[in-house]
Amino acid sequence: MTSIRDIAKMAGVSPGVVSRIINQDPTLRVSVNTRSRVKSIIAKNNYTPRKTSRQEIVILMAFSKKRVMNDPYFSDLLNGILYYCKQNNLKVLTTIWLPDNDSLSHLDRLKGVLVVGPFTTSAIINMKRIANSFVLVDDNTSVPRTNQIKSNFDDITREILNGFIDDNRTRISFVGGAIERINGSGKIWDNLIDLRLSTYYEWTKRHSIVPDIINVGLTINDGKLAAQQLLKRRSQNSYTFPNAIIALNDLLARGMADEFSANGIKIPEDLCIVSFDDLSITRIRKPTITSVKIPTDELANASVRLLRDQINHSLIGTNIITVPGSIIYRDSFQRQKKSNV
Repeated sequence: MTSIRDIAKMAGVSPGVVSRIINQDPTLRVSVNTRSRVKSIIAKNNYTPRKTSRQEIVILMAFSKKRVMNDPYFSDLLNGILYYCKQNNLKVLTTIWLPDNDSLSHLDRLKGVLVVGPFTTSAIINMKRIANSFVLVDDNTSVPRTNQIKSNFDDITREILNGFIDDNRTRISFVGGAIERINGSGKIWDNLIDLRLSTYYEWTKRHSIVPDIINVGLTINDGKLAAQQLLKRRSQNSYTFPNAIIALNDLLARGMADEFSANGIKIPEDLCIVSFDDLSITRIRKPTITSVKIPTDELANASVRLLRDQINHSLIGTNIITVPGSIIYRDSFQRQKKSNV
């Protein structure tokens, strides 16, 4: 009977490459010819991969199902996690939306848990007790000996702010809604100061700039409301009107850009805007929105592989992996010279 090692030998590749081609691993980088050669040899030899038992895991979400389905960023992240779990032989028993559940007490000890979103430190510690393997995804809460995948929101926020300074823009506002932590009972515990907002606070203090936070929701309509608040302020005192804004997401930025443009504010001449997520809504009409692209596919892939390696006992120590975002420059803010600030 032909084995995977026989296939590898005939194809002139390693057994690992054959396995990854069979499992359609999207991270495998081999030529089209190599991939075709391996598949051809598999077909000619009637090779059938042996079925292996799949490790069972649970996904815990800090957000309601409705919130995730209406938020393209978290929807893409979750879909990516589900895809890569399948690719890595991990069976997702269930996805638990903690705001919609009373507690975690009904869960038995699990092989692995992926925890997505902001939780209190005590909740994370309690959740770790139900899992042999545990990965915290897209949360900057610092918990000792916790494997974690996150993005570089702090560095990218500083890069945006330094770009504003390079463009001689010092009246900088931050627009965004409150982020909520979930505690161990699955209930909203308190409001979390988002890492981007805390970075903004620290940066403005360092540069002797008065912080200006507009606390609204996260929708396009909330963005329009934020713009209306700022326009009202402008009519009272022109100095307090910003010439640069960081928006917590693209929906807010789109709403603000549309409202400002309708009221004669020129973007980026009078006011520049930078937001996060790089959704298609940033490109559908003028002015297009400069936005930070967070690679949800890479976040999902890295988190699943990290959990898989824990389960397989091939991971040493605690791993904290940062997946960097990047600024996609468009109409609302153009690339400036590198800052030395």
